[in-house]
Amino acid sequence: MKALAHIGVDRLSCDELESERLRRFHLIWLELKGARELPLRVEVSPERLGFLLGHVTIVDVLREPINFRYRLIGTKIEEAGRHGDQGKTVDQIEPVAYRKMATAAYREVVKGQEPLCQRINYQHHQNEVTLERVILPFTVAGSDVEVLLEASDWQPGTYQDLRNLDYSDATDSASATYRSQ
Repeated sequence: MKALAHIGVDRLSCDELESERLRRFHLIWLELKGARELPLRVEVSPERLGFLLGHVTIVDVLREPINFRYRLIGTKIEEAGRHGDQGKTVDQIEPVAYRKMATAAYREVVKGQEPLCQRINYQHHQNEVTLERVILPFTVAGSDVEVLLEASDWQPGTYQDLRNLDYSDATDSASATYRSQ
């Protein structure tokens, strides 16, 4: 396995996403939201997201204290290295660098009640693995963010690179490399 040396996270406007699937995912959220603060989670059907299903993660927002539980992790995400995390809370996820990156992103979406679009680069020696992700806020029955739908997509040829990464060497400074564009 390749040891992960560096994680870089760039904030994108959702219009800057290269992934057509992720742009479509964001447009569905905008359509469902309409003039409301947040769309309802029940309005998103698996049939509507069929083009992206294996790439979607459903995250429950827990309160007091705030935490996040992975209710469902798409098969493509599990195959790419997040196997065994379904049902866990984010504070149970390893490595710490990944945990910090996910927690910061989820908290931002909950606080702002707005989508977050990112490009994530994993560096190892001369190899770079790039993926994009979108985190969308939903409500179950009110105006609070209660569920996050997260989708990730990666460049062709990247999938095998994701499967071979070893996150155990990621440094805690990885979460500090978050950059706005």
